[in-house]
Amino acid sequence: MSHAKPQDASPRHTNRLIHETSPYLLQHAHNPVDWYPWGDEALARARAENKPILLSVGYSACHWCHVMERESFEDEAIADLMNRHFVNIKVDREERPDLDDIYMAATVALNHGQGGWPMTVFLTPDQRPFYAGTYFPPTDRYGRPGFATLLARIAELWQRQGEQLKERAAQLTEYLAGRSRALPGSGVGEAEIRAAARELTATFDKTYGGFGPAPKFPPSAALSLLLRHHRRTGDAAALEMVTKTLDGMAQGGMYDQIGGGFARYSTDERWLVPHFEKMLYDNALLAKVYLEGFQATGDGFYGRIARETLDYIQREMTGREGAFYSATDADSEGEEGKFFVWKPAEVEAILGPEEGGWFCAYYDITDEGNWEGKSIPNTPRPVERVASRLSISPDRLRQCIQAGRAKLYEARKQRVPPGLDDKVLTAWNGLMIGAMAEGYRVLRDPRYLTGAARAADFLLTTLLRPDGGLFRTYRGGKAHVPAYLEDYAYLAEGLVDLYEAGGDVRYLREARTLAERILADFADESGGGFYDTARDHEALIIRHREGADGAVPNANAVAASVLARLSFHLEQSEFREAAIAAISAYGRMIQEHPRAFCRSLAVADFLTEGPVELALIGTPGEPGYEELAREIGQRHIPNRILAHHDPASGEAPDLPLLRGKGLVGGRAALYVCRNFACLAPVTEPGDIEGALADQGTASRADVRTGIAVRRPGRATTRGTAARARRFTEAGLTHGYTALGSTGLTVSRLGFGCYRVDDETPEHKDALTAALQAGCTLIDTSTNYTDGGSERLVGAVLADLARDGRLPRDAVVVVSKLGYVQGENLVLAQERLAAGKPFPEMVEYMEGCWHCLHPEFLRDQLARSLDRLQLGTLDVCLLHNPEYFLSDAQMRRAGSLETVREEFYRRVREAFAFLESQVAAGRIAWYGVSSNTAVARPDDPEATSLSLMLEAATAAGGPGHHFRVLQVPMNLFESGAILQPNTGPDGTRTVLEVAAEAGIAVLVNRPLNAVAGEGMMRLADVPAEAASGEAPEDALRRLSALEAEFRAQIASHLRVPQGGTPPGDWFRWADQLRALPAQMQGLDHWRQIEGGVIGPMVTEVVRRLDGALTGTLAPMWQGWRSRYLPALEATLAAFRARAAWQSRAETDRVAAAVNPHLPLARAGESLSRKALWVLASTPGVTSVLLGMRRPAYVTDGMAILGWPPLQEVRKIYEAFRSQVNL
Repeated sequence: MSHAKPQDASPRHTNRLIHETSPYLLQHAHNPVDWYPWGDEALARARAENKPILLSVGYSACHWCHVMERESFEDEAIADLMNRHFVNIKVDREERPDLDDIYMAATVALNHGQGGWPMTVFLTPDQRPFYAGTYFPPTDRYGRPGFATLLARIAELWQRQGEQLKERAAQLTEYLAGRSRALPGSGVGEAEIRAAARELTATFDKTYGGFGPAPKFPPSAALSLLLRHHRRTGDAAALEMVTKTLDGMAQGGMYDQIGGGFARYSTDERWLVPHFEKMLYDNALLAKVYLEGFQATGDGFYGRIARETLDYIQREMTGREGAFYSATDADSEGEEGKFFVWKPAEVEAILGPEEGGWFCAYYDITDEGNWEGKSIPNTPRPVERVASRLSISPDRLRQCIQAGRAKLYEARKQRVPPGLDDKVLTAWNGLMIGAMAEGYRVLRDPRYLTGAARAADFLLTTLLRPDGGLFRTYRGGKAHVPAYLEDYAYLAEGLVDLYEAGGDVRYLREARTLAERILADFADESGGGFYDTARDHEALIIRHREGADGAVPNANAVAASVLARLSFHLEQSEFREAAIAAISAYGRMIQEHPRAFCRSLAVADFLTEGPVELALIGTPGEPGYEELAREIGQRHIPNRILAHHDPASGEAPDLPLLRGKGLVGGRAALYVCRNFACLAPVTEPGDIEGALADQGTASRADVRTGIAVRRPGRATTRGTAARARRFTEAGLTHGYTALGSTGLTVSRLGFGCYRVDDETPEHKDALTAALQAGCTLIDTSTNYTDGGSERLVGAVLADLARDGRLPRDAVVVVSKLGYVQGENLVLAQERLAAGKPFPEMVEYMEGCWHCLHPEFLRDQLARSLDRLQLGTLDVCLLHNPEYFLSDAQMRRAGSLETVREEFYRRVREAFAFLESQVAAGRIAWYGVSSNTAVARPDDPEATSLSLMLEAATAAGGPGHHFRVLQVPMNLFESGAILQPNTGPDGTRTVLEVAAEAGIAVLVNRPLNAVAGEGMMRLADVPAEAASGEAPEDALRRLSALEAEFRAQIASHLRVPQGGTPPGDWFRWADQLRALPAQMQGLDHWRQIEGGVIGPMVTEVVRRLDGALTGTLAPMWQGWRSRYLPALEATLAAFRARAAWQSRAETDRVAAAVNPHLPLARAGESLSRKALWVLASTPGVTSVLLGMRRPAYVTDGMAILGWPPLQEVRKIYEAFRSQVNL
């Protein structure tokens, strides 16, 4: 039953592949090429003779692999070149996915992202790749070098430049090793699933279904994820993408309309013309997703396609022992697709003229054909429309179709079939075991349960190694090749599916054994997740690992799925932790490219929501049991575990979900549970829907929005004091103080994370440097860089803890909740559209909402902890709650008294929630960050520390955990120390009340002062910025050039529809003339130049560079070459003026401060002086500095060694009187 070609009685050539079991390798056993299988013999010869290795990788069903064999490997002259100059190794990618993964990554890297099979790679004798490609014709054509030409060139290069090639190969290998490293990130969950759905929407083909242009591969993992997303959110567009794609694939020629089963992919966008090979893995994955489609929609068409696919596998792809074969070829009789295509005359000869004509009309079989003069059966029109055109009833046509398919199938058997690859692969069998098991669970056809069990039993005996591990492949009575991660993971997942379908606990136990083997042999203990090969596997150039899905679901993700499901079945938390770590290991990549990780996101969905736990008690075959089982099976419940027990078989297995559960009044019963807390058992199928709905909406204390490895621990009195003592002794003699009455010690300078993110290496370097230099307080927020700031903090703390450089208990982490921006705004808007809004949302302005309601805070705290990778947040602050007051004032929502009463009610409820989180161990302390806590008391937006403390007492009693207040403070904004606005009679300052109450005060914006109508940077202006010509002179030259553009170029350009007229594309001279009066200094200018002018000019220039042709092109290029330098000169002139303006302002500030500072510090930078004043202020606990660069860290941390200034209140008072605000 193999694909090996028939040979003459005495073939001319026989090579070492004759001893292999792989049908693909056996196809090449009689080539004139001196092929070796991969192994010690070939590798030793390459080293001994210093010959390059020619590695050819393919698989038996690969059309172009056959073409290259016929054209090149059977050519005597080409074979002679190969044999003289290379050690030739042939690999079946299905047997050796490790080699395929490594060298395909090299091929893709060397070919600008392109790869495929056959894969042709040239290696050094030590297996490192230096040149790679895919199919090569025998002679130069198709824009490719002929294979003979290539061989001669490589052989010559090896002789002349062998050392250079080895050096190149070493560099490429180093690159591949880097690519194979995991990039752990923070939480993965709902946000990434929504992002994946958006990415899929952007590439969705609304006409034919699928994603992106041709060729189209079946997107099983993506469709399954979209169904999960639809179930969670009710997103109708997600369901539409699924149904359109399922319909398109099943109605096209990619589906075998006569015999069932799917081809590997479609070469066109319509799903019409496939590459005709059929792969076991595709059919397993597609059968499962059509079953899911049937569950989610109730559309029987999807159930039919799943059934026909599984029936095809049982008829044509199942061996006598019960295991499943790997693939069938695309070719028969030397022609691709010949077995599957038809002409009308052939159909009519089988069915007769009348019914044959009807059959052809429905299946698009015409004299002209739809592919190379023949027709691939497909169903572009519904039965009703075809029947109407034929003037027959739809039922009559359906009868014709059903009978005709059976007759054509029998007639097709008389044709020469495509070759069959009858090797058994453990991994792919695991996928099909799962599909068959689900087929039984959903469709209740016992043939599928029997098929799954037979295959599982065969693998668990015949492919089991003596040491308890697995073999990868079996054929002809021989099992060999140590199994890979995907073999263990896919088989274990199939066994869990088989247990949940049929209830035989033996398969659940075998799955647990495989899971334990995965953890023991494949785990990456340093980075989380799993390698593709076991610890004792043959040493290759790299130990490969991958996180993204490919043609099959990612093995790391499937391993995580197995561990997650088993963790709930067996109540083994270590399995769950390993599953979370496996997904989190690719967190950064998932966040950057979510649609490439659909299987990982499905696991994240399961772990985030947690499963509904179903226990079905009864005897299979008994009507009551079967009715319950059928009702469960036809519901889309992807996040579930299902346990079975038949009381007639004896005692229940010792599984947590089965404990204490039995029949109800002698009747079969379904127990619906969550976290092993169950509702009343259900005995009637009609009651299942209500029970599932009740458990689906059951509230849980620990609501999670994603998964992450949350490191346990928190800042402690001992840990923070020890860290402070270490750095005090090292020179930061005045650098530490108490964090209010929390018992913690913190540095007087904290790392402010506003405008830092996890994508800028300099930010990571700065935070790492600050923590290693003695900074022990980090302040961030859920909305800073849309979560990127928290992700950075989590990653850096994890790195430092992993290396032993910073204990968790030595650093205080502060984050803030309340803003609704970016991804959180998308979430809030989606919930609003779905009729499930967050309560009490303040829709303040476009792009910025705000919310203090506990439901929102719960969601945000979960996301924050995931991003920070922390089990406990040391301090959680409400972030600018005064947005409610601002919004109320804008809307004139009522009297100030009424508005403030409502405001403090909301604050009180938020505090009550935060107290509950303290009790749960998710936070240690809480407080508020408010810009208006230092405002005048008559300001309608002012907040009061005293009233906040009253709210905390009401929420948590006298032992409440409100301990931190954050306010803006700098030399200009000194309300915290000078503005009486709080206390019982409003006569006390924030710092006074905070000190009395044991409240730590963190101050933000220490160097960015709101001064007058603008913002002022309290830092020295760089000297290099203060240079350039006068703006007026530069403007005159720029204006003349822009007038020239309007006259000579813009007049020939069309006005884009709805866009800016070309004559206005370059009018910067006019706009800049009006700017000096509005200029607020160098920082303001940088925002204008870098955020407005630069991006707009770059975009216009880019578009014109690519669009202009003919005589306009050289005219544009000439003008461009003069204009851009003139524009840069003009911007430099304005930059210089802004620098001069800022320098004048900072000189004025320095002049006001210097008299109050020791003479020895007069030469210090303005930024250090400003920070020193703040850090010396009694009642100020820590100054939050935005240290986004390592240089800022060095500049700021120096002040922690300076003694505190005395009588700083006089500095603020003198500054206020001397500097005109």
